[in-house]
Amino acid sequence: MTTAPVTTAPVTNAPVTNAALTTLWSGGYTASMGGSAHGIGLVTWDGAELVWGGTIAETSSPSWLARKGSTLYAADEAAGLVSAFRIENESLRFIGSEATSGQHPCHIAIIDETLVVSNYGGGSIDVIPLESDGSLGRPLPPLSAHGSGPRPQQEGPHAHSTLAAAPGVVLSADLGTDHVHVHRGSARALTRDRSIQLPLGTGPRDLVALGERVLVLAEFGSRIFELTTDAVVADAPIVTDPGDADQAAGLIAGADGRFLYAGLRGTNRIAVVDAVTLQPVGSVPSAGDWPRHLVVADDVLFVCNQRSDSVAAFVIDAATGMPEFAASTAVPTPTFLGDTRER
Repeated sequence: MTTAPVTTAPVTNAPVTNAALTTLWSGGYTASMGGSAHGIGLVTWDGAELVWGGTIAETSSPSWLARKGSTLYAADEAAGLVSAFRIENESLRFIGSEATSGQHPCHIAIIDETLVVSNYGGGSIDVIPLESDGSLGRPLPPLSAHGSGPRPQQEGPHAHSTLAAAPGVVLSADLGTDHVHVHRGSARALTRDRSIQLPLGTGPRDLVALGERVLVLAEFGSRIFELTTDAVVADAPIVTDPGDADQAAGLIAGADGRFLYAGLRGTNRIAVVDAVTLQPVGSVPSAGDWPRHLVVADDVLFVCNQRSDSVAAFVIDAATGMPEFAASTAVPTPTFLGDTRER
């Protein structure tokens, strides 16, 4: 079902780019998580204007989305479900769901024809095989977790993301215990091989592969770490002037891999980091409140500003990597953006 688009006029500020039309799926919090979204929506960018196109599939709190072929998968943080939708042009048709083993599933990775789901509540990792038509199979026994960290937000394990770091190697970031867990085997037969300890209280949140390198963003302390499958090999601040209460989120690499970007929720900035040296390059205002998730499409950085109900677009300077604000539009409680083009 499609709902009427938000009528707030888009704001524009930058020169037109040469990019073709970019269409993004938006996920967000619905009333089930205290938000104003109604499900999965569409946002379009034509090189000059950013437009919210309304809701194309009503569903509860689809806070993370992942695509494989003609199927889109959504994590329902409120109900503890993963749902599958068939992509039919610019509409979505619900085809089924499976319950997760833990509460608040917040991330989905697609590895070896399998969904690997991170459950923030309880810290377990679910493995859901995919059928040949993209529908969900029966979940396999989950990978459980235990432990805690020194911060109030770390009262127990909180799985936040997973990453296929190499063939037969899957990493998972546990924000609650300050560990990155190393798993080996195929996605359908993972075993936990070891755990890498990060400094206490850092809260590892987002994992990114950059060639053969693996980077992890800490939610607390505004730092980035480089890992092998055995240890932390480098770390650095993502800004020179972090706010005391900042919570970092949304680590992503630019299209050419030269720069990294992350949101700083609190001071509401986008941090820019040199991907080779891991040294901070600079920061710019996020053009909204609580920059939770970022995505890069060609030379444009898109930012979900969750608490201001808005999405902003920034054109990335090819030489410096710095984003320049281009446009924003009202989007209800956005938590995720994903390019609709199949990769």
